Amino acid sequence: EWKPSSHPTILLSTLPMTIPFILPILALLSTDVTAALFESKKKRKARLAAERAAIEAARLSKLFVIGRLELERRWVYAGLSTLAVVLLALFVQFQVKRVQLEEEEKKRRNNDKKILWDATKRNENGKAKILDVVVVGCGLPKANIGWFHLMQLLQMPNVQIRAVVEPYYLDRERCPHPPPSFVDFMGTLVDMDIPCYYHVGQLEPFRRPTLCILSGRTSENPKFFRECLGLGATHIYLEAPGAPTVSQLREMKTLADTRGVRVYMGYQTLAAKYVENAVALSRSIPNSHVFFCHNDTNQSADLHKIFFRHPEGLLRSMASYDLAILVSQYKVTANLIEKFKVNTNRLFSERKTFRNNAQGKELTDYSRVAFKITTKKGQHVSVMADRCGGLVSFAVVKNHKGEEIRRFESHDQSEVSDVRRQIKEDKEMNRQFIVQADDFLELKRRIVTGILSGKDDGRALELMNVVGIGEGIDVLILADYCTKEIDAVLKAGDCG
Repeated sequence: EWKPSSHPTILLSTLPMTIPFILPILALLSTDVTAALFESKKKRKARLAAERAAIEAARLSKLFVIGRLELERRWVYAGLSTLAVVLLALFVQFQVKRVQLEEEEKKRRNNDKKILWDATKRNENGKAKILDVVVVGCGLPKANIGWFHLMQLLQMPNVQIRAVVEPYYLDRERCPHPPPSFVDFMGTLVDMDIPCYYHVGQLEPFRRPTLCILSGRTSENPKFFRECLGLGATHIYLEAPGAPTVSQLREMKTLADTRGVRVYMGYQTLAAKYVENAVALSRSIPNSHVFFCHNDTNQSADLHKIFFRHPEGLLRSMASYDLAILVSQYKVTANLIEKFKVNTNRLFSERKTFRNNAQGKELTDYSRVAFKITTKKGQHVSVMADRCGGLVSFAVVKNHKGEEIRRFESHDQSEVSDVRRQIKEDKEMNRQFIVQADDFLELKRRIVTGILSGKDDGRALELMNVVGIGEGIDVLILADYCTKEIDAVLKAGDCG
């Protein structure tokens, strides 16, 4: 058997032939790979750790690390770019919307000025009889009834606004920083040459027949009443209920009678078509029974605000308009009531108590109440007043058997849709102004027309369904009577 070790001559003779192959191998063995092949375990471990660290560093260089969260830089940059574009688009939209709102507000102000200007020019240039009117207690735009009266009066061609008195917001001591909306509105009135004062005493004595609209707080109206009489007012429109007490209202009537001044009460519900139609039908049916349901659009969550806004109580505020119908149209007075029955079902009557922690006061009143009155003359009338009853009020006429003959509603479906649209479009506007706008305007139209025609005596007021101060006293007495009777039946906690 041949063995290389045993044949050295052959091995040496083949060496030159192997050199070309050996040299590359030796070169390879001289590189890092050769070192790696023959490196120690410790060095190899260290080298691998360094390589892993380098790879990890390279990977991390492409990431954003937040705690345990790793985000690729390219996706972060892409997200930030997208967010920047979105924010820029939103900013542009916001600026466009802001400009639109400013234009709408400017347009509204210009429209108000146009209304005032047109009304002023029409009244100055018109040949028809013009009645001077002074509004006392203007209040805030879209919030207070005085402002709403003023806006409607300015659009009446037979009315000339001679002055506006606002005892709170125009008094710098009581209100050093009035709301911007009020300042803008007063500026518009001044531009139309309508004087604005904070006190009735600042006005010059009236030299022409003048109607004073008193829309201040109930507690302040008696003072405004005397001041207007002192200036020579010939007619006064007194916002219901007119005064805090029956005795004060009686004193006001006596003073007005002494000076020959006609006083009207602001019970505009009597001018509503559904009320007039129900009254007319009930009078044509022997022994009829009429049910008047007066609803308002307040939310249950806002009842505490309503209670403290009207501390005089439901019967002297909201329900007093229905009591005015009973007094003026059916001659129902407290001394003629034979039977008074309260509907104690919680769906019809509810008594609640709220506490104002800021003022430390507690107030108990009715969110809704329903009752039936039977007079000594055999008349049957029912009333329900619901602060959260909704938009539509109604009247139901029944025969002597209690069978419904006809139901009259304050608004039909198309009118309801229109009112809801207006409420949605102008959330700042007092909802009552939108719901009863036609009734408010019609009452003032009847009063102004009656004054200018000279037909504003007691009989004329009755035919126009306008309540005078005498009947206003009866309404206040009836409200106190109903409150006492209802309180006796519905104790706190019994209903609600």
